[in-house]
Amino acid sequence: MKTPLIIIASLFLFITSCSESKPAKFERDGVLITSPTGWEIIDQESIDDQGYYLSIEKDGFDSSGIVTMTWINGEIDLGEWAYLFQEELMNNIIYRNSNIQFEEAVDDTYNDIDTSSIGFTASILGLDHEGNIHFFYKGDKTFAILIQEAMEDNVTNKPGFDLIEKGFKVE
Repeated sequence: MKTPLIIIASLFLFITSCSESKPAKFERDGVLITSPTGWEIIDQESIDDQGYYLSIEKDGFDSSGIVTMTWINGEIDLGEWAYLFQEELMNNIIYRNSNIQFEEAVDDTYNDIDTSSIGFTASILGLDHEGNIHFFYKGDKTFAILIQEAMEDNVTNKPGFDLIEKGFKVE
C-alpha cells in the first residue's frame, strides 16, 4: 500500500516542480523589479555592501533568456565600468570559449532612462547568443543591466524582457 502513495507523491512533486514561476516583486535599496510569470529570480547577492547583483532567468531547460542587474552605490565612470564589465565576461567560465564579440557603445534607453549600451554576440554550448548591456546612472547608483538570449528565442523572450524593463524603477 505504501508503494502507490510514494508513486503518487513523487508524481505530484514532479508536476509541481515543472510548473511555471509566478510573478515576483523584488525591492532593495530603492530598486524595484518585477519578474513576470515564467521568469524567476535565481541569484542575488550583496557586493560587499557597496552594491547589489540580481539575476532573472526564463523558466525551462531549453530557455535562454536572462537579465542581470548590477548596481554600485555612488557614481563610477561609465566607460571604465563598461571596460571592466566586458573583461569580467570574457574571463567568466561561461563566456571564456564563446568567441564573445562586443560592439561599440551607443546611446540607448532602458525604460525611458538614457543609457550607454554595448551589444554583443557569443556562441554558448553551440547556440548563437546575442545581448546588450546598458550602463547608466539613476538616483545615487551606477547600473549595468545585461540582457541575453539565444538568437532562436527572440520571439519567445521578448514579452518577458519587455515586462522586466517596464517594471524596473529606482526611487
